[in-house]
Amino acid sequence: MQRLPFSVDTRFRTQHLSLAEITGAVPQEVLQQEIRPGKWTAFENAAHLAVFHPVYMARFRRILEEDEPEFERYSWENDALFAQYKNIRIAALLDIYRKDREEMINFVDGLDAQALRRKGSHPVYGKFDMAQWIELFILHEAHHLFTIFQLVHTKTT
Repeated sequence: MQRLPFSVDTRFRTQHLSLAEITGAVPQEVLQQEIRPGKWTAFENAAHLAVFHPVYMARFRRILEEDEPEFERYSWENDALFAQYKNIRIAALLDIYRKDREEMINFVDGLDAQALRRKGSHPVYGKFDMAQWIELFILHEAHHLFTIFQLVHTKTT
């Protein structure tokens, strides 16, 4: 059975653990401070990451069920789940994040070589097979993890 490339598979299975490591000792109030005016807080970035599990699971399912589906751009402004997640405590958000990732890992583990070759179209980057969609997911996650890391370590006066 075809598997994901080693680096993709490893990051997919472990990278999400960084969110708890980065935010674990940081008080909720600090996570919710606006460090960069007009930009998301560390907590809003974390909520966005949690939202992306269901967003991508829906995309993955469509890729399996439809012939080369085309996806709309994600719009956080219209996402009721993002609005909900912005109003919960970090511990609850981390629980949701871990549980959703476990479900996603189990889903991906059940894909065969044929499923990993199925394709869907991103509105900006073009057509990807399922393995590339998984890599896009973890690269997007890495970007936000880095942003959260920067925000919690930015000195404020």
